[in-house]
Amino acid sequence: MMNEFDEQKTVRGVDERKGSHLLWKGVATGFAIFLAVVVLAVLNNNYSLHRTSRAEFSARLHHAIDASTQWMVEHPFQFEGNPPQMFMVADMGSMSGDPRLRQMLDQYRSSEYVTSPFRPFAAVWARLVDPHAQVPIMDCTGAPTGDIFELLWDAYAVAPDRVLISDAQRKNMFSPTKYYWGRRHHQLLALDMYRYYNGGSEELNGTINHLAEKIARDAHFDFRVNDSYVQRSAFILAAQRPDLIRARWIERILDYQRADGSWATCWYGWCKGVFEFRRGDVDPAHATVQAAWALYQIKYRYPQWIEERYR
Repeated sequence: MMNEFDEQKTVRGVDERKGSHLLWKGVATGFAIFLAVVVLAVLNNNYSLHRTSRAEFSARLHHAIDASTQWMVEHPFQFEGNPPQMFMVADMGSMSGDPRLRQMLDQYRSSEYVTSPFRPFAAVWARLVDPHAQVPIMDCTGAPTGDIFELLWDAYAVAPDRVLISDAQRKNMFSPTKYYWGRRHHQLLALDMYRYYNGGSEELNGTINHLAEKIARDAHFDFRVNDSYVQRSAFILAAQRPDLIRARWIERILDYQRADGSWATCWYGWCKGVFEFRRGDVDPAHATVQAAWALYQIKYRYPQWIEERYR
């Protein structure tokens, strides 16, 4: 016969099992909701329920380009010290002939960023605006090879006959498999720049295509419209692979342009890294120049992309 102590023990056991069951049920429900939200976000990143006409898209594209150009003209000090970004500005100016960009580039030509003997590779960056600028021999063969060396790679891309790098460094730069995620982005930009200034080859073109396809794969799943988001589209387009760019990606870039013509670096505080969060506004220059470059390429370099996707 069960005594009072045994009855209490049995009741506690039943309650504990019920509590454990409710806990796991709550966890499972929460995970299911989280998974559903992620799936919907990924779908929204790649497909739109709204069918946009060619006229509507072109009007939005024109407005976004004009507004972002005006922002860049008014804030050159925020990105003039970043050579890859000035490469993008120079390319935008070359594509469009916009007098505002031309004036900015003329000012850059005489700035400390290309004339100061105390700035590394300053003479190299002069070639961003003057392909015939004199560049002295720079022996950088002793540079460390442990990780990506973006600035050195970009300098080598612009002037490979003047900037000397080691065989190991060049192997890293041209490797189709060594880097991933954000490092792969910067590697692709360096190779885009190399081909821009020096022409392509079967091996180089193959590596660029491979990297662009890998980055496009990531773009399908990363729905955060932050600095990396606009960067992917810009660099893939520079890789001459507009076929990899979904219309929805460009539409979302347009959707998230701010009233002053800029783009936020972080998406609702969620930045490049999966676990990187920041409060407040982060310098928008990096994201803005890259987003503008992507839109300029769509309009001026790949107008057929628009014709094939909008009626």
